[in-house]
Amino acid sequence: MSVKIIHICQDEKFINSAIQQFEFSFPKSNSFYVVSHLPDFVHVKSEECVQHCNIEDLKAIAHTLDKSVLVVLHSLANTFYDFVLELPKENKVIWLCFGFEIYNDANFFKTKNLLDTITKNRFPEVKTLKKKKVKDLIRPYYRLLNKSLPLSSREYKVKVLKRIDFLGSSFQEEFEFISSLIKQKKHFFDFWYYPLEQILDVSAPINLNKKNILIGNSGSNSGNHLDVFAQLKKYNLTAEKIVVPLNYGESKYIDVVVNEGNNQFFQKFQPLLQFLSLQEYNVILEEVGIAVFNNRRQQAVGNTIALLWMGAKVFLSKHNPFYDFLKRKGLNVYCYEIDLNEQNCNQLLSLHQIEHNRSTLFNLLNREKLAVELQEQILKINV
Repeated sequence: MSVKIIHICQDEKFINSAIQQFEFSFPKSNSFYVVSHLPDFVHVKSEECVQHCNIEDLKAIAHTLDKSVLVVLHSLANTFYDFVLELPKENKVIWLCFGFEIYNDANFFKTKNLLDTITKNRFPEVKTLKKKKVKDLIRPYYRLLNKSLPLSSREYKVKVLKRIDFLGSSFQEEFEFISSLIKQKKHFFDFWYYPLEQILDVSAPINLNKKNILIGNSGSNSGNHLDVFAQLKKYNLTAEKIVVPLNYGESKYIDVVVNEGNNQFFQKFQPLLQFLSLQEYNVILEEVGIAVFNNRRQQAVGNTIALLWMGAKVFLSKHNPFYDFLKRKGLNVYCYEIDLNEQNCNQLLSLHQIEHNRSTLFNLLNREKLAVELQEQILKINV
């Protein structure tokens, strides 16, 4: 069966993996339109199926599409909104949700829900003006009297979301949570941006010489680093280093985390402040025996998978739906709120537990399996 897929995306590092997966499953059937204001791409590699475009180009593309073409949105950036609404109603639309589209939008999600106690106190939420909130709420009623009143930004986004047929996520729990936030029913599209073989060397032997603890994956306050620091400070830790990746994020927050880390852990504290290649980063992860992610949403998925494969004992928040997914799949993973204590931080996974995690992860996320699942889903949609 012939399939034609167009992909709308920004210049993001994830896109290269998406190109590989879709081209592997459907060779010569994909066109990736990368929206960028720069003349050259920073992250996306030059491929035959990749084209540079701007917002006006997108509108033109929408008007010339054949009705059988599938449309895949890699995130839902606001620069894609007009394109989505210009699409013929016959074109099926798949939105692969990155998370920021909803979690960073106060109309759908309250940021304070992501913050633990200490972090929330140190970084209080910026309040939205009540006057603006009231105006947005009563705007639909004003429109009953004034039909020409333009849509608010929230109303426009809701309209765009309604046009989308499929919501893509890495796992069912996240799909259901996002669906509840947008209050719309979508079809589930299961997609992982990184097959296991693209994250790490699956043939590498298990390294049992683990010396370090890792906290978080970025310099974002949703990592709740200060709360984790406060917990670990209570314990007599045998780890040699406390490694904290902070090489991207919010500069003011990063400064606070670095200062607190130095004050609490002294020479053990090792912040990662410079960009590292995947190979360099994986060398660091290989020495991690304990990893703590106090994120209350789906974040650090790639890091978590890599660390589990390499043999780390991983702690995730019970508020993170990725924790529920991993437990449902039978992996040895631990709850930050319940299981984090001195004994658990000093006792690493056994070889048997590591081998079990590897076997489970490979069965779930190997390249061939993900390719088959992608083919089956696309062909079912394209019937």
